[in-house]
Amino acid sequence: MDNTLTVLHAAALASEANEDWMAFYQALAGTALIVPLHETPGETAKPVTILYEGVEAVLCHQDIASYAAAIDTPGEYAEIAGVELAELLVQEDTPLLLKSVPEILVNVDQLTWIAQTYGAEVTRAVGAGVSIRTPDLPPLEVMEQLGKTVGALGADCPEAWLVSMAAEGEDDELVLVLGLSDELGRIEAEVAETVTRAIQAVTDQPFAVACPDRGAPLMASARKSGIGIGG
Repeated sequence: MDNTLTVLHAAALASEANEDWMAFYQALAGTALIVPLHETPGETAKPVTILYEGVEAVLCHQDIASYAAAIDTPGEYAEIAGVELAELLVQEDTPLLLKSVPEILVNVDQLTWIAQTYGAEVTRAVGAGVSIRTPDLPPLEVMEQLGKTVGALGADCPEAWLVSMAAEGEDDELVLVLGLSDELGRIEAEVAETVTRAIQAVTDQPFAVACPDRGAPLMASARKSGIGIGG
């Protein structure tokens, strides 16, 4: 069972540092959350809500193993990226309760920040028709943010490479090439947007994210020419 969100939340509570809260928010935005649904014949399925410390919140689990361990019989559920869930709950003015040990309540203000920060469309790199080379080493603050950003993805991102990529006749841009697990691969667009926003906050240099299959030529080139991040 993955406990990345629990660990990051505990670290943020302990330090109250903005960078630690951002690491938690980023991880939540990029996680494929499991949301139990009410089964009501003839009606559109609705998320299960729970009263927590006097507040009605939508219930979710950070992975399918956690969800399965919490129920007696199989039930309906939705799998949705945290950033998309945040956008939906902000519209309903409803907080989110992450069923974990301990439980984590994400209030509407926090969900609003996640939705606004990580929900916008950003540039994504695909690696077709481009040249790839080893980049000049970025400033320390960019490298530190890259490490924290990749680290927040946990075991679902076993490899990450920073490369310099350019299409013919165009300027180079930094591209972070992520090798994602199958689980995160299903929401790779949301993960790419989340990561890009985190890095764009600390650099003015053009920056994008690519999430190729781990056997793709782009990944092979990144392993050869890129700077390894995390791991």
